[in-house]
Amino acid sequence: MQLTKLLSTLISIISLSEAYRILVVFPICAKSHNILGNGVVNNLLKAGHEVVHITCIPNKKTITNLTEIDVSAMDTNDVETKEVDSFKLKNLVGKDNIADSLQFFYMIHELTKKFLKDESLTEFFLNTTQQFDVVIAEWMFTDLAAGIAPLYKCPLIWVSTMEAHWQILRLIDGPSHPAYSVDIFSTNNLPLTFVERVTELWVMIKKMVFINLIVTYFEKNVYNEVFLPIAAKRGVTMPSYQDAVYNGSFLLLNSHPSYGTPFQLPQNAKYVGGYHIDTNVHPLPKDIQKIMDEARDGVIYFSMGSNLKSMDMSDNMKRSILKTFSELKQTVLWKFEGNLSDVPANVHLMKWAPQQSILAHPNIKMFINHGGQLSTTEAIHCGVPVIGIPVFGDQYINIKSAVHKGFGIMVRLTEDIAGHLAEAIREILQNESYKNKAVELSKIYHNRPLPPGKELVYWVEEVIQTGGAAHLRSPALHVPLYQKAYLDLIALVSIIIYLLRKIMSKLLSFRRKTEVKANKKKIKKH
Repeated sequence: MQLTKLLSTLISIISLSEAYRILVVFPICAKSHNILGNGVVNNLLKAGHEVVHITCIPNKKTITNLTEIDVSAMDTNDVETKEVDSFKLKNLVGKDNIADSLQFFYMIHELTKKFLKDESLTEFFLNTTQQFDVVIAEWMFTDLAAGIAPLYKCPLIWVSTMEAHWQILRLIDGPSHPAYSVDIFSTNNLPLTFVERVTELWVMIKKMVFINLIVTYFEKNVYNEVFLPIAAKRGVTMPSYQDAVYNGSFLLLNSHPSYGTPFQLPQNAKYVGGYHIDTNVHPLPKDIQKIMDEARDGVIYFSMGSNLKSMDMSDNMKRSILKTFSELKQTVLWKFEGNLSDVPANVHLMKWAPQQSILAHPNIKMFINHGGQLSTTEAIHCGVPVIGIPVFGDQYINIKSAVHKGFGIMVRLTEDIAGHLAEAIREILQNESYKNKAVELSKIYHNRPLPPGKELVYWVEEVIQTGGAAHLRSPALHVPLYQKAYLDLIALVSIIIYLLRKIMSKLLSFRRKTEVKANKKKIKKH
């Protein structure tokens, strides 16, 4: 009996520690996306799995159980050179959210197409010795990565690098309701007014039409062009484009209700925001450590992220911001990619900043940033209030959420930004509610059944062990839109009402004619 129990325990341990072979694909060649891709890879490696990572920013060092497919040599110059000036800070002042445009969607489509057609990637896909238990792919406003998983006859897990939103939720359940959720590029904030509700509905309808009539057509062509020849050589029968896209087993969301929107999620979607953060705080470089330790009035950290660069501000903006900082008692650490003259003694420029370690320092007072999802997550992880300067993409919705939840202030990107920035800094320094709220939300953020990295691994293993986690899939995915909206019922009721009105009209007409005839007979009698 005891021997049986021992064997059962050993089998359980062996099954729990089973290593899987996993393909991780993050097509967007941007540092912030690569950080999240590496976060997925690192957590899987810690759990003992073998990982193949397709990336354009490789580590270029030997790591046990990790193979990197380097696609950094792919030629994207003809796409990127057209866009590089558009995304400079000085050219974005006073403009609408440029990510919510045809230009942005075209750029994403072209970059993803070039990624999938890269020679080194094609060669890798054609290697029939390569087999995987699951494919984990980043979703970034294109469904094309869905074609990778069928090549290996394995499940697909989507990763959203941003907040949940209707465009990605439609892949595993259905679009979220526009009355109480906003488009990822929206500048509206919940709760919505009547006009805002109508606007969000119109945006959803407009984009649905655009996706179904235009995007799907072009993506289907790329899907057939890229994957069908490879599948034929691998001896695999590919599903249709639509079947591949909507056959995702799971969705991992880089967000959390503590700082984001608490969406109604299906069972096969989970929040794992913060999975990229190393729970072991790395020591600061000695020079930065000394600066922060000696900052008696605290430290303000300023960074516009990895894609936007402070050096691309206009000269007027740079000088006016420096003047604002010079009037503060606090020490300012500014991630600045170039050089500036006449820098005040309390301001320290850094071309590279160990952001997580800076935010974890006890002397940090606030974090001025662009509202990126990584920056917002790391701020809440450390309980630091924020001042957000949103520029494009999901940055508006992230900062609006920070303002709504009480741990942040939004400042618009304008030429006279310095004055507004000074007001926001004074408000956070003088009003402790921002810091208190950041600390409160940080406790909520950390209070989870599992740390985000371990939860990510848990669900990846669950998908593999259950052959695609079909038991978690939402039935809503298979219900047509007209049925979800009860358009068939509305049509039926409309037809019944129409027929009843016709019948009533006929009856009334018949009754009137009968009455007229009866009256005529009475008149004749008299």
